[in-house]
Order: sequence, then C-alpha cells, then structure tokens
Amino acid sequence: MMRKMADGFARPAGTTPQARGWLSPEAKTARRLLYWGNFSTSTVTIYKEAAVPKEVGKIADGINEPEQLFVDGSHNLWVTNLGNDTITEYASGKTSPRFTISEDIANPTGIVVDSKGTVYCANVGNDTVTEYPKGQTAPSVTIPMSSAPEYLAIDSSDDLYVSTAAGVFEFAPGSSNGTNLGLSIGSPGAIEVDRSGNIILVDTSAATIDLFPAGQTSPSKQITVSAGSPYSLALAKNEEQLYVSVDVISVGFVIQQLAYPNGLSLKTNISLGAGDWPLAVSPDTVL
Repeated sequence: MMRKMADGFARPAGTTPQARGWLSPEAKTARRLLYWGNFSTSTVTIYKEAAVPKEVGKIADGINEPEQLFVDGSHNLWVTNLGNDTITEYASGKTSPRFTISEDIANPTGIVVDSKGTVYCANVGNDTVTEYPKGQTAPSVTIPMSSAPEYLAIDSSDDLYVSTAAGVFEFAPGSSNGTNLGLSIGSPGAIEVDRSGNIILVDTSAATIDLFPAGQTSPSKQITVSAGSPYSLALAKNEEQLYVSVDVISVGFVIQQLAYPNGLSLKTNISLGAGDWPLAVSPDTVL
C-alpha cells in the first residue's frame, strides 16, 4: 500500500522520509565502500576503500547491537539488531532507517537480500530463518532449523545457504525444504557463495577459510587466518577481493583482505579499533 507523505512523495507503508546523509565528496567518488559494525557502541562506520581506507560516515540511528550487515545490489544497507530484535534498512548515503522489520524476529543474526528484494533473516532465538517479500514486514515463509542458524548467503540463482553447527543447508527460492550439503568442515561459520557456485566458508574450529568448488564436499583450498579468529566475510561484487573481520588477541577486531580466488594469505586492511565482527561491502560503482 502506498501513502502520501508530507514531503509530497508516495512511499510504501512501513517506510519513513529520509534524514540527512553521511556522504562526503570522497564517498561519492569511491568505487567501493566498506561497512563495519560495532556491537558495543551500536554504530556502523563507513570507509572509502583505498590504499589507506578513510572514514566517510557513521550510522547510529536505529542501530541496536548490530549482529550482521548486508549491502544489496541497489546499495541499500541492511542491519540485524540483536538489542531490539529488528532489521533496519538504510538507503545509500542515509543515516536514518527507511524500513524496519520486527515481526517474528528473535535474536537475529545472518541477513541477506536476493535479486528480487526478498529479505532473509536468521534467528537464533527460535532456530528459524524468516523470509520477507520485498516491501513486506510479515514473513511469507518460516524455515525451521535443527540448530541455531548463524550466517546466510545467496547465490546467483537466488538459492539460500544457511550455515549452522549441524552443517550448511541449501534452499531453493521460497522453499522451506533444504538439503544438507555434507561439507567436510569442523565448525561452519561465515559463508559466501560466488557467481560460479563455489562456497567460501569459515571453519571456526580451525581458524581457516575453506574454499569448496561447486558441487564438491571437500575444500580445494584452506587458508589459515594466523592473526586471530575469523568471524564475518564479505566478497566484493567483482569477486576479486574477500574481506574478513578478525579478532586479534590484545588488538581487537581488524579487517583483513584476501585476493580472490587465488590468494594464499591475508593482509590487514583496517585496524582502527572502530568495529567488531559485522562486515559488508558495497557494489563496485560510483554512488
């Protein structure tokens, strides 16, 4: 349903007018932006990707203990908020949420949005994944999981991948019946799937990033994260760089990056003590 707002624009019900933006001239010319959440301060900081990344903005409105971040193909930022059981969406360059989902959200973690705008949320509070059609605040599908879902990913066919302690499961769009992929891994963590269907998966028990070729159950490569414990992953849209949030002992969280798919070691990208584990990267285009 559309409603007429005071500013004269019609918007779907559930949306709000946009507040001031954070974009600086530098941000507007950035080919890529990194979003880094801070659980303890309930903020998301935005960095311009460069040889020396530079902060270009910060979001606090609507952020309440952020768990995971996702940037969709239209540059909108999505945040799961553990502190108040909500999902908030931010239009590119804006600091106030334009859309909020709370129905059936229970201790939200993983968040992804497919090519049709369908939102998927992992809920560790009730071991479910809830699916919200574009613009809707009520779920159309609820997927029960046998163990707590932590991380989600979407492939080029809009299939959903759910990483849990019991394994990694794949679901066709709109389906609640998934397939355990039987991946050979100690403890599945953060997950990404590239355009060719190759799976990138953190093994939290071994502090490695494992690369599984499409259709294979054993990794073709395991990359040791020697700096500390890896948490979140974010694959650049050109699929040439993989970003990893890493908890480094006595230092705190840093963002490291890996040349994908052939890189063998990670290098530190950002180490400013300004973030925790949530991490996302924008599509490669000037805003």
